[in-house]
Amino acid sequence: MLRLLSMPLALVLALAGGAVHAQRSAAPRAAADERPAASLANPVTGRGAPWPFAGFVVNVPDLPGLYSTHLTAEVAALGRLAANPLRTWSFTVLTLKPGQPFASGRELAEYMRARRETGLDPKRLTQRSHVEAASEHAGRPCSRYTIDARDRGERAGDEANLFLRGMTCVHPEKADLLIDVGYSERGAVDQLTPDLQKTGDQFLESLRFMPLAAPPELRTARQHVRAGDVAGALALLKQLATAGDTGAAALIGGILVDGRGVPADPVEGRKFLEIAIRDGWVDALFNLGKVYDKGLGVPRDPEAAAKWFTLAADQRDPQAQLNLGIYEWNGENAKRDPRKACDWWRMAAGNGNTRAGLLFRDNGCRQFEPPAGR
Repeated sequence: MLRLLSMPLALVLALAGGAVHAQRSAAPRAAADERPAASLANPVTGRGAPWPFAGFVVNVPDLPGLYSTHLTAEVAALGRLAANPLRTWSFTVLTLKPGQPFASGRELAEYMRARRETGLDPKRLTQRSHVEAASEHAGRPCSRYTIDARDRGERAGDEANLFLRGMTCVHPEKADLLIDVGYSERGAVDQLTPDLQKTGDQFLESLRFMPLAAPPELRTARQHVRAGDVAGALALLKQLATAGDTGAAALIGGILVDGRGVPADPVEGRKFLEIAIRDGWVDALFNLGKVYDKGLGVPRDPEAAAKWFTLAADQRDPQAQLNLGIYEWNGENAKRDPRKACDWWRMAAGNGNTRAGLLFRDNGCRQFEPPAGR
């Protein structure tokens, strides 16, 4: 039986000195599922897809069977489903704010060695080796790290080897802001699995730095939108989006698709949404799903809609998860599947969607819940 594996994720976060935060959605949980949203594993199917964070983008590891347990603008924790619960692969993204600037990779490596070793629990881990090496990524100072340890586990019989690899880099715009990207393997293995090391290194190299703040023109355009002067924002947004600003493209694409304050133009809006998804903006992914779901400027195409909704759902977007549940319930693209519908609604409710919680409650979804303790 496949089991969800989350223990190593918290361990990796602790080693990096980071903190686990709540999921991206700030909406209240629905009563249909009282478990914290961060405890609900969400599947991740978009292999290699870009995910945006506050000031950077990474590509999801190109692996099947991934799931996320935490996702915010600053933190992500992903694991891989495995038949053997004592062998796990994990991937993490962290934003660290140490309160001091770093001018060189060597200075950063010395700091991170001390910080990571402070996070080690000697009752849990026996460290075998720890290397912090000064390096660069995209012209920025970094510390590449390798940690090998023996992990006693949470329960008797869980003891296993633990291998961690990653890098911590200084953001281009703030010398006291660190981005940590890492991966790990835990299990009855003597060294990292080669396939994991290859995929993990690609995950590290996918890190791209982005501006921490929107450019002045985009801030001005947003002020126009908030004031109800959408038409006044369009020229600025089009200029930015055409020049490659994916955030501006996501905003103008949504405005044109919905016709918010201006006549709807879903054909033009879709062009801008396709620019925005280059950096994985979840609103753009959802709105592309809506374009094909409702047939806005294109023939209705539930299969294409499900593709874009699924990529948004990968990032724990509750409205996309709600819609996928409705698709499964109605049998839009395949045979009707109430169990899959309920799974989507459970995740959507856990991520803050009230309607999904009501659908879960009112459509007999409790019958699909696993027995307690499993």
